[in-house]
Amino acid sequence: MIRNSLIIIVLFHALLYSCSTKHLVHHHEYSHSSLKDSPTSSKFDSIIAPFKMQLKGKMDQIIAVSAGDLTKDGTETSLGNFICDAIKWTYDSITNTKSEIIVLMNRGGMRANIGMGEVTVNHMFELMPFENELQMLELKGTEINDIVNAIVHKKHAFYGLQISITNKDTIITTNKGEPIMNDRSYTLVTSDYLTNGGDNFTFGKKALRSVKMNVLLRDALIYYCMHITYDHKKITPYTDGRFKISK
Repeated sequence: MIRNSLIIIVLFHALLYSCSTKHLVHHHEYSHSSLKDSPTSSKFDSIIAPFKMQLKGKMDQIIAVSAGDLTKDGTETSLGNFICDAIKWTYDSITNTKSEIIVLMNRGGMRANIGMGEVTVNHMFELMPFENELQMLELKGTEINDIVNAIVHKKHAFYGLQISITNKDTIITTNKGEPIMNDRSYTLVTSDYLTNGGDNFTFGKKALRSVKMNVLLRDALIYYCMHITYDHKKITPYTDGRFKISK
């Protein structure tokens, strides 16, 4: 289902949204090992070129409907979970996998809440006004533990981990319930802003492998909204207890 819907979403996106010059290319042109060699498809560009000027500036185009408010309120936030879900979906769609990955989104990078009701392209620009790209990295567990410390300190959004903090203990596991092993490698997907040292992160300098995915973070959110709409669903704000602090 994802495979077919992604193609439709990309074509739909190309017709309504031309403010960015970068596009997610046809699904078959990607694999996990070739993300670093992923220029925009010239064939794809030739297909959408006639429509660019016709539909330029459709910032008020409705791309989804939210069943509730997506906000930055709280330790674990509904807006952060939505963004992390969008990044995870985009990564899975590009690589044609459902890999166990960790997603990181810094709290300060979420620039606006999204209210209940219609969600437009303009909302995504307000939420993500910067031209940050998605980037995949392979990191040792020691770096993941450093990232967790930053998550706990600044309440960043994440996916792929479970963090529980009490006055007696701090428990950190993957979604499979496994502890983070220092000598094991993990896949992290995040913004190149953080990879390049934004928000005082240093993991980008210590990556075993680092590959830009040729997709703007804002575009990933738009694709994900379209995918939800294509499946005849609404955005459903939620928290699921992945980040608990009870002291």
